[in-house]
Amino acid sequence: MQKIRHILACFLIVCMLPAYSNIDNTGTGTPERSPVHAISNNYSLFPSRPYEKSNIDTPARGIPVLMYHHLLKPSENKKFRNNAAVITPQAFAAQMKVLHDSGYQTIQLHTLEQYVDKKIRLPKKIVVLTFDDGYLSNFIYAAPILRSYHYKATIFLMTGPMQQKPEKFNPNKLNHVSWSELPKYSDVFEFQAHAHKFHRLLGKKSFMAVKPLADVKKDIHSVKELTHAHYFAYPFGQYNPNTIKILKEEGFHMAFTTHSGRVYPGSSKFELNRIAVFPYTSLKEFKKIIDL
Repeated sequence: MQKIRHILACFLIVCMLPAYSNIDNTGTGTPERSPVHAISNNYSLFPSRPYEKSNIDTPARGIPVLMYHHLLKPSENKKFRNNAAVITPQAFAAQMKVLHDSGYQTIQLHTLEQYVDKKIRLPKKIVVLTFDDGYLSNFIYAAPILRSYHYKATIFLMTGPMQQKPEKFNPNKLNHVSWSELPKYSDVFEFQAHAHKFHRLLGKKSFMAVKPLADVKKDIHSVKELTHAHYFAYPFGQYNPNTIKILKEEGFHMAFTTHSGRVYPGSSKFELNRIAVFPYTSLKEFKKIIDL
């Protein structure tokens, strides 16, 4: 039953959090927004040097990369109540407290890449926090919680719906972060790539997997130009060998799926696992995910 529930939840994430409606269906348009060049994706990293044996109590047994999307208070959540991609700020705060009180530290993706490349070793209590799509609720609710623990996270941006000026938060809509807000939150988040206008489905298939290769390449090129990202998360977790080939040609270093599991030294860098956190994920289940 638990496995069936997770499968159904993943389907709900695909179907119930679509991209924006005012979209160029051909995917051949050019980016409307200018990137914020002042933002750097190179933050202070943990660790900054290879570990010696004396630095590690117990080596990591694979790194959990946690996947979040949208946050809403129960009183606000009227439209997305049955959506498996929406958790409460209270639940997120409780999970971060578990991490902090248990001695966990966060790393960002450059450090994870070094770990995958077997260039560094990591201690056991390490976690990576990721948010897909770039919803405004990440800034409103997640950022203050993360700041309180000095934690870092990654937002994989859909750049197509992003505006230059901030949107007014409306819990009945899927508001996105704006370009002008990114510097304000760069102490908490690094900003990587999800899609430009191809965070869409054709039936149950992602545009990234079924659209003509030239159009897929153009969309990936657009999000790369806008974000200057080195890391990518596949929309709806779908990809194929051609998608991977394009990402490599565009200079991406790693890409993340929605396949559940940990990341290990030597993991396939363009098929990295993540672990989704659902609204029904109890603290007991969360502790199992992080190996407590």
